[in-house]
Amino acid sequence: MTQDDHTVVQVLVADDKAAIRTGLAHMVTRISPQLQVLEAANGLEAWKLISTSASLQLAFIDIRMPGLDGLQLCEQIRKSPYTIRIAIISAFREFDYARQALRFGVVDYLLKPINPADITRLVQEVIVNTSPGVTSTNGSEDKRTSFVIDKVREWIYKHLEQDITLAEIAESLHYTPNYLSALFKREVGKGFQEYLADCRMQRAASLLQESSLRMTDIAAHVGYTNPRAFSTTFKRTHNITPTEYREKYGRNSVD
Repeated sequence: MTQDDHTVVQVLVADDKAAIRTGLAHMVTRISPQLQVLEAANGLEAWKLISTSASLQLAFIDIRMPGLDGLQLCEQIRKSPYTIRIAIISAFREFDYARQALRFGVVDYLLKPINPADITRLVQEVIVNTSPGVTSTNGSEDKRTSFVIDKVREWIYKHLEQDITLAEIAESLHYTPNYLSALFKREVGKGFQEYLADCRMQRAASLLQESSLRMTDIAAHVGYTNPRAFSTTFKRTHNITPTEYREKYGRNSVD
């Protein structure tokens, strides 16, 4: 959806509960005077507003609504020519919901009660995207996704020796764990835990090659308190034990 007048940005709040609509509308309008909030009590009302509002740039959509639920509405928007950023609002943490939302191009998956910081972040991104000279919403979303994935990777590399959880990373980035998990798998091609294990085993292989550290110390350096679990994971990844790997590739190995 294009916008000729950059002084007004419309934001849709679609939820069947009036109190939630009012609360979200209040959060949005406090951020900037150039924002106009449209409200819909169900999916059909939301679709009508989407198809008739030329300045609509962002939609907060409840996943459970009468008439047309949130995911059905997202699918309909995805098939339409409208380029609206969509954030799903949900009380459900199920991974399947987040995965479906990603398939329909949703930019975020917010759990109730909604964190005002998430609303501010999404609205400010839209304000920047609709400033003069900015023409590609999809390009901005791609940059945002790349930024998030890079942050996850950076966190992993900096904390390999610690007990890393996706929930902790998701909280720091203001995402739900399920949504971030689905986003990461879509962009990287493997799940978070698999990627984390690969990174740990790559670091372990380097330490086995370049250092004379004991196996227990190497295990600790890559986040394993149990040397046996470390050895099992390493063998599953490299097809040989850590000891065999050091003998074959270590700096004191004989070619």
